[in-house]
Amino acid sequence: MVGRVLAVLLALLVLPACAASPPPAGPPGLRVMTWNVQSLAHEPSEWAEVIAQQRPDVLGVQEICTSEALELAAVLRRDHGQPYEVVPGPIRPPTPDEAEAPINAALGPACDTSADAVEFGVAVLALSPITEAAVVTFPPDRRDEQRGYLTARVAGLRVLVTHVGLDGVQAGEIRRLAEAAAAGTDPVVVMGDLNVAPDDPELAPLNAGLAEVDPEGRFPTTSRGKIDYVFVRGPAIVGDPEAPAVTASDH
Repeated sequence: MVGRVLAVLLALLVLPACAASPPPAGPPGLRVMTWNVQSLAHEPSEWAEVIAQQRPDVLGVQEICTSEALELAAVLRRDHGQPYEVVPGPIRPPTPDEAEAPINAALGPACDTSADAVEFGVAVLALSPITEAAVVTFPPDRRDEQRGYLTARVAGLRVLVTHVGLDGVQAGEIRRLAEAAAAGTDPVVVMGDLNVAPDDPELAPLNAGLAEVDPEGRFPTTSRGKIDYVFVRGPAIVGDPEAPAVTASDH
């Protein structure tokens, strides 16, 4: 690891369990990755180097401006020859009071928008077409910026990418996320920054219906331990998770 930043990613290989026949020869399954990129301290050119090296089939990103998500995909296509599609998931403040929160006053200019139209949140990048994308917001969080999740369909998977809040809102937000993941019977991947530790009780709703790729918390994703996760239902995990150290974020 270089420098002071721990900056860790999670990646895995998954094989859709609904496949009717054995997979063809070649690399098995899909490589899935989640990353909180710490937008206000880093920029797309830094992230693109890491992503190009890892080359995930599906990437969930947190702490990113909409404009940066679009630029990131463009850099990956132009400079690395990797044809990523991108769908940003800006989590907008739902009320005037939320727009006046200090974090939004800072995020608006940082994302080249106003505080009442903060285009900041999460994104999905993929090497396959992304369809059925939608943003769902959690109830207002008075502590900081509004939180929520982006749901989309990629390569036969329903993907949910989230950045959960802090200071006591984790239980309610994770419960809503688990309820969304539980809807239907299709293969699901839930990933993102959940702001809880592996043994915290707030994870119970997700643990009840999905499998986490690193349930023992072997891979810390910040200097304070593991708070970033990949949960699956339906796909079979056919490779070990990885957490390479990088310097382009604080996760």
